[in-house]
Amino acid sequence: MADIYDRDSELQSRLNAFLADNLGLPSVDYYSRLDLAGFLKLKSVLSDINNILTLKVSLAFAQRASSLLGLDRDTTRRIESQVLATKPNANGYDIELSDPVKIIAEIKCNIPINNGRVYGSAQRDGIAKDIDALVNGKSKSPMRPDDCLKFMVFLDTPEVRAASEHFIKNMKEHKERICLAGNKKTIRSLDRVYVAFVTF
Repeated sequence: MADIYDRDSELQSRLNAFLADNLGLPSVDYYSRLDLAGFLKLKSVLSDINNILTLKVSLAFAQRASSLLGLDRDTTRRIESQVLATKPNANGYDIELSDPVKIIAEIKCNIPINNGRVYGSAQRDGIAKDIDALVNGKSKSPMRPDDCLKFMVFLDTPEVRAASEHFIKNMKEHKERICLAGNKKTIRSLDRVYVAFVTF
């Protein structure tokens, strides 16, 4: 006889295993210890996960940009300081640098849906919107894209790389302007949007 799926048991097992395996907590039944107030607090904390990922990837990109463009340590620190001083979901680009080189960057921490290698439609729409803003500008940013090196930054996982490549291959707008970030010698054009993959 086939096993009958039990949603409650599955969720209980996944939560307990995550806490024990990733946080080094004792293997006990945390799921059963949480009441409504506990689950609501946990939900509130976890709602910041995307903001945490964006912060970590932004800081990692500061290092990557420094390496790609040959920026000095003081410039790298300025990018990091700007990232740390920017509130989550603030207007403008995720990263804006005006000196010694003008850079704008958008950070995307999308994971392809259903553990796949293709973005969902809402994810594609969000990426397309960010690329359009890198090309055409944002009304609430003082940065002019025509004067800036432009970067679209993704997490570096095999699934994200595959989904991003699929997305770029099937883009309708700006496709001819997208290219992978290579090195200092190849990142020169202000007409391009350079795609960078970073990890932390």
